[in-house]
Amino acid sequence: MNKLHMLALLAAGWCSLTACAAEENKAPNVVVILADDLGYGDMGCTGSRQVPTPNIDRLAEQGCYCERAYVAAPMCAPSRMALMTGRQPKRYGITANPNWKDPAIDESQYGLPGEEKLIPQYLSPLGYKSAAVGKWHLGHTAGQRPAERGFDVWWGFLGGSRNYFPMAREEGGLNPSKILSTYDQNPKVTYLTDDITREAVRFIRDQKKGSPFFLYVAYNAPHWPLESLPQDREAVKKHVKGEKLGANRMHYCAMVYAMDRGIGEIMKALQEQGLDDNTWIFFASDNGGEPKPYVCNAPWRGHKRLHYDGGVHVPLIVSRPGDAKKPGQRCNAVVSLMDILPTILELNGQKAPDNLDGRSMLGALNGEPAQPRTLHWCTDRTSAILKDDWKLLCADGFEPRLFDLGKDSTESSNCSGNDKARTRAMQKELDNYLKSTPGPRYLDNEAWSKNLLREHKKAEMSLSPERCPGCK
Repeated sequence: MNKLHMLALLAAGWCSLTACAAEENKAPNVVVILADDLGYGDMGCTGSRQVPTPNIDRLAEQGCYCERAYVAAPMCAPSRMALMTGRQPKRYGITANPNWKDPAIDESQYGLPGEEKLIPQYLSPLGYKSAAVGKWHLGHTAGQRPAERGFDVWWGFLGGSRNYFPMAREEGGLNPSKILSTYDQNPKVTYLTDDITREAVRFIRDQKKGSPFFLYVAYNAPHWPLESLPQDREAVKKHVKGEKLGANRMHYCAMVYAMDRGIGEIMKALQEQGLDDNTWIFFASDNGGEPKPYVCNAPWRGHKRLHYDGGVHVPLIVSRPGDAKKPGQRCNAVVSLMDILPTILELNGQKAPDNLDGRSMLGALNGEPAQPRTLHWCTDRTSAILKDDWKLLCADGFEPRLFDLGKDSTESSNCSGNDKARTRAMQKELDNYLKSTPGPRYLDNEAWSKNLLREHKKAEMSLSPERCPGCK
């Protein structure tokens, strides 16, 4: 073998090794799929026998199910803001949904402040293309819309809810229910859950392998109003094998099933485009299910808007490339949806800013020992703190309630009277957090706020649908 031939072989080998290293270190695609007001117990993987969710169940089986996942707020807008910023919403003065508009406050105050940095704004300098599809609810005035907050592609509506079928009036410049798009000049609604899926799949099929992307799929299912397709109700009827469900429960189950169908289409599109081998998928709900008898938050106590686990403890599934080869993984560490941003940054070799409340969950997902964790929640009149297994709930006019979640996951036994020292210490820490962060940019509607206190007082452990008369 002559010298030139040997040099050529060495060069080819070096190029091959370099290509392999580049392939191993390439930036991953990220898909975040968010359900809206999904009851914790309303999936097959969490024990439901009434809701067919084969695709979510497959994600859970092939990925890692996070047993102790929390949101930063028990309601839509602040929870989604925290996911996008990696920061507690109280840090920027958001403590409630914009349930009403005070004429003395500019409408921009109800949205995510412009100085807060969102996931796509972190990823754009790293070469990512970002898309948001579905529900926004982070603000609808100038400067607060998706295309103005780092997203290259947008299709959806800006408000907190809308009809699933076409509405009689879709026009209006600031109408938060109107469907808007950066690429479709005349967006149409057929059945909104399917439309969101269609646009998410469209974005995936438009991507080139090797160019990283971030896709945020924000379903509004199964949020009110209860509107479902006949074929989805038929699928539920077949699934429950003749069991009779109430009309509301039937609509709700069918709406969850429609979302599950869409998740299956998204997974299929990733596979067909050859992107699934370098894509991370996060699936979660933005908060607990509504306080309605047709929603199952079992096994937790409480529901949406409350700081009991029924309002803030949500399903979180993380599907990573290669996970299917080691099925059935579980993560038992306390994690938060605020952790998604710092996790994506670590995947890209980036250090998370010191002002984030979220932390990378890579270690927890890999089975490393759980690190101490403290989370805070607050509304206008209620607040809570979680320190590892201990959780303290406070509300205007009520004595504090302390729960040992390690022994009492359903929050049925108040330990505050028997552990006064811990109660005082945790209450002091919670008070310091509340005082050290800005006051609310706007207050909750007075009627909603008073009702929240009533719900806090009477909150009970959720029943499974089989035991719930309203679901029959």
